[in-house]
Amino acid sequence: MASTLNVTCGSCGYEDFLKNAKKWFTICEEGFCGECEKYHKSMKVTRNHKMISIEDYRQIESISVNHGKKLDLYCKKHDIAVSVVCIHSEHKSCSSSDVISIDEAAENAKQSTSLLDLKGSISTTIDNVKHCIKDREIALKNVDQDEQTIRKTITDTRNLNKYLDELERKLLLDLKSKHENCKSKIIKILHQLRKIEKDVEHLKKQTLQMKRFTSDLQVFLGTRQLNKTISKTIGSLKEEITSCTKKRIEIEVNNVISSLVKEVKQLGEIKVIETMANLQ
Repeated sequence: MASTLNVTCGSCGYEDFLKNAKKWFTICEEGFCGECEKYHKSMKVTRNHKMISIEDYRQIESISVNHGKKLDLYCKKHDIAVSVVCIHSEHKSCSSSDVISIDEAAENAKQSTSLLDLKGSISTTIDNVKHCIKDREIALKNVDQDEQTIRKTITDTRNLNKYLDELERKLLLDLKSKHENCKSKIIKILHQLRKIEKDVEHLKKQTLQMKRFTSDLQVFLGTRQLNKTISKTIGSLKEEITSCTKKRIEIEVNNVISSLVKEVKQLGEIKVIETMANLQ
């Protein structure tokens, strides 16, 4: 998520002054206050540098695109951007054909299939989460309807004396306990699904902002990071829906009325019927 702290002006910070930045220059990867922005744009060498608002920068600042070193190369074998130092120390086994320049790898990143696939994965995941939420909302509604139906059945069945009052009280307590247990499990999953939906919506917004405001290099690297994030989110979604079951509450009413006092120990039994929800 985006930081809540202010972005300080890099130029002012160099002079040991703390001043909030108004704009973010994507090439310089630094914020500038109003005065420093004018000075920056006054120089021919930096005049055409692309800038975005701090608010737009907030949407993409959490997408890490380097590791504190200049990333000049890209290893196709490991699908990672690396520096010259990393190649010699961590990619000794990679062939020369596996390692290409980062500019070549990032060429046309905004039109790449990776970015398109990321957007597709995000859209599909959002649709799946919404489907799962709808299914759980229906399940929650059905459980509430079952509880109301059983309450009516219990009330209609109870037509005898004080002994039945006691049996009714016990059965209603059992119903309440099992009903609350069913609801709590469904509500817990709903909470997780809604959190996943919110996270994926945020990823969607980040992807759009990344394509709109960042360079091909940043899109190329950011796409890979966000692909890993959406894959992890999809894994979390799979774990949530695997545990989903369809819960229905039923009642079996005791019909032994003639020997009520001697034989009937309860008015009925609350049962929770579980079947797999089969969420994909």
